[in-house]
Amino acid sequence: MDLSGATAQFTILAFAGLLIAAAASDWRSLMIPNRYCLALVALFPSYVIAKGGDVAWISHAFYGAGAFAAGFLLFSLRICGGGDVKLFAAVALWAGPVLFLPMLVYTALCGGLMAVVLWVHHRLRRSSVPANLNYAADSAAFSKQPMPYAVAIAAGGLFVALQLLMGI
Repeated sequence: MDLSGATAQFTILAFAGLLIAAAASDWRSLMIPNRYCLALVALFPSYVIAKGGDVAWISHAFYGAGAFAAGFLLFSLRICGGGDVKLFAAVALWAGPVLFLPMLVYTALCGGLMAVVLWVHHRLRRSSVPANLNYAADSAAFSKQPMPYAVAIAAGGLFVALQLLMGI
């Protein structure tokens, strides 16, 4: 493997590590620090340069900007959080036109699975509370609770990273 291949491989692994860090932060505190999203975007030019002419970076930028615009609309409607929008846009930048749709499917499936797991956990925890305590977090309140969606976005991003590594 030459130096450019090693650099591309390193940037993809750094991309994966940043995704895991963002997901862990969101899981712990429901916050995704801007530094992770900025680092993901700032790392992309290194990957493009290392790959040479193989990356259509304008198409990638278009997908990242489009994902950010769609996410901004969802954020303004209070459907998702701002950190999730920025992280998804950064992953969409890396995915580009070839990997965007599979990444979107993986993200949605993992998000749905995570929602089901959190719901089952909520139901089991709720059933263990004695009836006379009047458990405050009923199902309606649970449905309005935020979900650490960066975990699902990171799963989609790790799929992208795996595909990029296999392409080196």
